[in-house]
Amino acid sequence: MRKIIIYFGIIFLTLFVSGCGEKIKPGESMVQRPQVSGISIEKVKSSETAVFYETSGTLRSISTALVSAKIMGEVTGIKVKPGDAVRKGDILLTINAPDVNARAEVAKEAFNEAQRGADIAEENKGLMEKTFERFRKLYEEKALTGQEFDEVKAKKEVAVLEYERAQKALDRAEAGLQEAEAFKGYTVVRSPLNGVVAEKSIDIGNMALPGAPLILIEEPVYRVEAAVDEKLLSSIHPGTQILVSIDSITMNTTGRVAEIVRQIDPLTRTFTVKIDLNETSRSLRGGIYAKVRIPIDKKRGLFIPRDAVITRGDLSGVYAVNEDGIVTLRFVKTGKSSEGKIEVLSGLSEGEKIIVKGIEKAVDGGKVEG
Repeated sequence: MRKIIIYFGIIFLTLFVSGCGEKIKPGESMVQRPQVSGISIEKVKSSETAVFYETSGTLRSISTALVSAKIMGEVTGIKVKPGDAVRKGDILLTINAPDVNARAEVAKEAFNEAQRGADIAEENKGLMEKTFERFRKLYEEKALTGQEFDEVKAKKEVAVLEYERAQKALDRAEAGLQEAEAFKGYTVVRSPLNGVVAEKSIDIGNMALPGAPLILIEEPVYRVEAAVDEKLLSSIHPGTQILVSIDSITMNTTGRVAEIVRQIDPLTRTFTVKIDLNETSRSLRGGIYAKVRIPIDKKRGLFIPRDAVITRGDLSGVYAVNEDGIVTLRFVKTGKSSEGKIEVLSGLSEGEKIIVKGIEKAVDGGKVEG
């Protein structure tokens, strides 16, 4: 009798527990699952997304000036350093050129001498013109012989010629002075535009040579120049919107195709696309590396939020949720990511549910509350 009571007690306890917990399928034992809360769940759906061509690019200033010397001389002062902002006309450096300075002094003395000569010739010309007028009246009054009048007339004409020669000499001296002053002005190198000093390739005490680069100045407006496969020449047009990433300054932005250089490089089989950025930053500099993503097509696929994916070493996974609310870590194969989403190539099917927010609270084998 006691065995029968114990047997019925076991049956009653089993039925009571099974009625209060999860339904246990035949052959399974009771499982105590941790409760998962504070999460968001979404159903996986297929969607259409853009297909991108990825390449690398380099930032270039829209306008640059490679400043060089026009005369030879020793650099005596440098007023700027890389990174400094300059205005057009600002002094960049000074050069000592003794021969140029001496030439300017000689030209100035020659000009002063020519000026004095021109002044004397002008006074003499004026005097002879007055003298000629007096003698002309005397000649008309028959108080002067023709020979005397002709002598005065000849002297006046000589004075006029001397004045003209003095004026021409003054003009030549002035031109020489202007040339010498221009060369003297070359001893002070100024910025040809508003911009930023990108590079300095000379130091104080070095010898500056005509045509040798001294300072590189960039206008602080930049664009990305990217090499693109020649197969895409017909797929890219001015105005096309481009995704641009600059990792060195943590910048993700967009740009617009401003110019296409359609000449194909025979070595790389690429052409150049110039992209104007829609965003600016003081950290931008010429030569910075940029990643460029150009939309070339569209395709359908399974795309889930990038934040829904977790990594375990080299593996990627998501937390899937079945109809009973059971959470399972599902390893998946992912493809390319874009605009905060990543493509799932395998491991998930359309219509399945996954945790998209609060994945740090998810537990493999847990059960979603509610």
